[in-house]
Amino acid sequence: MNRTDIAHQVSLTMDGDTDGFDLEAILDDLNEAGVQVSVDDIDSDTYWEIVRRHDTGAQAEERAEKAHADYLKAEAAYKEATVARQIAFAQAIDAMGRGGQAILANKIGLAAPTVKSIADRGRQALTGLKDSE
Repeated sequence: MNRTDIAHQVSLTMDGDTDGFDLEAILDDLNEAGVQVSVDDIDSDTYWEIVRRHDTGAQAEERAEKAHADYLKAEAAYKEATVARQIAFAQAIDAMGRGGQAILANKIGLAAPTVKSIADRGRQALTGLKDSE
């Protein structure tokens, strides 16, 4: 198999645009599939399956899409956890009564104003939940 000639034929079947493809891997697979003189030595379906297998651009795109989907799931979980924490802070401080903010702040290692701010947002979320019912 003359790799240079076969590489040129592969390039021609892709209108000269082999960027985003692992040409060396395509040539290796074509050789294993029995291509000796021309890409026409194998059937078209087999040829295009080999090409698709080494479409690094499409593979990178798939990884990017999956990473983005994973990010969106993580972001949604983070937002849900944030609201749950805010509500829990509000309920804990309200249940502890006077001084509850300082007690909670000491237990979790945050400044009292930070705990108050988080709890205030939790109270707003609780009000919004009650209003929507």
